Amino acid sequence: MIRNALIRTLLALSVLFIAAPALADDARSPAPDFTLRTLSGDRVKLSDYRGKVVLLSFWATWCGPCKQELPVLQALLDKHGKDGLAVLAVNIDDPKTAAEVRRFVADRKLSMPVPLDSDSKVLGKFNPRFAVPFLQVIDTEGRRAFQHTGFSSGAETTLEAEVASLLAQKPATTSNP
Repeated sequence: MIRNALIRTLLALSVLFIAAPALADDARSPAPDFTLRTLSGDRVKLSDYRGKVVLLSFWATWCGPCKQELPVLQALLDKHGKDGLAVLAVNIDDPKTAAEVRRFVADRKLSMPVPLDSDSKVLGKFNPRFAVPFLQVIDTEGRRAFQHTGFSSGAETTLEAEVASLLAQKPATTSNP
């Protein structure tokens, strides 16, 4: 019995040691490119933001934590937008609720583009569990730098530090969106 428990523990640890480098590599893997239409009808393509630090947030109007996260992202955009930060608030609501999404964005005075991913195909490329809110931070070279699922009080401190660190590494060299 003890022998079986020891074997299971060793197997679990070996899986962790094998998976750890792969997970670490994924953290700096290239972010999958995508093109979506925004709430205003414009096309937005992730690769057009190369040279900027991008906060890519997947959210829905029915998601309570999303409602907390978006004002924090707007504040970060207001503070660091001129320094090379971009925010894309990718909405996953049903297309039939576009009017509700517009009202939500207007009521909160959100100025970032709101791409629409109603079939969640883009969300699935970044987060196969399809959980929201899901935040992917992308560095100036288009690589995944940091990700977080959910939102809780205090998360803004960690996010602010991550954004400041990435912005300090390499100034934005492009005038893209």
